[in-house]
Amino acid sequence: MIHNALAGKTVLVTRGKEQAASFSAKLRAVGAVPVEIPLIAIRPAAAPEAVAAFVERLGEYRWLIFTSANAVRFFFPHVSLPRPLPEIAVVGRKTAAALAEHGLSPALVPDDYTARRLADLLMPRVKQGDRVLFVKGNLARPTLPEALRNAGAAVDELTVYETDLDESGRERLLSLLRRRELDAVTLMSPSAVDSLVRLLDKEADALLSGVAVACIGPVTKEAAERAGIPVHICPTDYTTDGIIKAMEQYFSMEGR
Repeated sequence: MIHNALAGKTVLVTRGKEQAASFSAKLRAVGAVPVEIPLIAIRPAAAPEAVAAFVERLGEYRWLIFTSANAVRFFFPHVSLPRPLPEIAVVGRKTAAALAEHGLSPALVPDDYTARRLADLLMPRVKQGDRVLFVKGNLARPTLPEALRNAGAAVDELTVYETDLDESGRERLLSLLRRRELDAVTLMSPSAVDSLVRLLDKEADALLSGVAVACIGPVTKEAAERAGIPVHICPTDYTTDGIIKAMEQYFSMEGR
């Protein structure tokens, strides 16, 4: 693999402002030119007192589950540590890293970073009547809580953040695509896909022609393809490091 294959390539970073900086820094480290235009905005969804009420009852739960780093970030400011906690399960390394910022390690992390795989790993560990607290965003899929309820667990769901369309960069994005100044667009969630489709509207096919579309993983890829967006890059390691390596491999091919 050619390690500087991204050198000089202009890559659109669509993550929210809070998370874009670290991804952009990694892109610069391999010679790419990141352009940050958030497609989504992440905001608190629950009143502090509502979260505090669940925190006070943490001792009642057998498992505490997070399927995104944002769920961790919006939940733990309400938790006074150290204190006894249920066993914690997370969907992947990014969520585990967010947990580590609070000095905590998960008891369970799936190997392919999907909610479906996490559900499969939890099933043998959940007993009839076990209480589970699922901390999530407003767009979280029902796969995991449904599987746990089918296994006999009592699942409470706490929505701590919500994801909204961010239209603030629309004109800049349209200008960059019309002038053919982007080599790649990175999409890190199905909600980012939805936002991109809405922002580009009927021009999507024409504007994305000739641009490499990179999705963080299969769930996002499926959302993009369902929306009619061809996906050129999808890593097997569903992390920012993985997507950078996959883009390097793509652009190292002759003629890219």
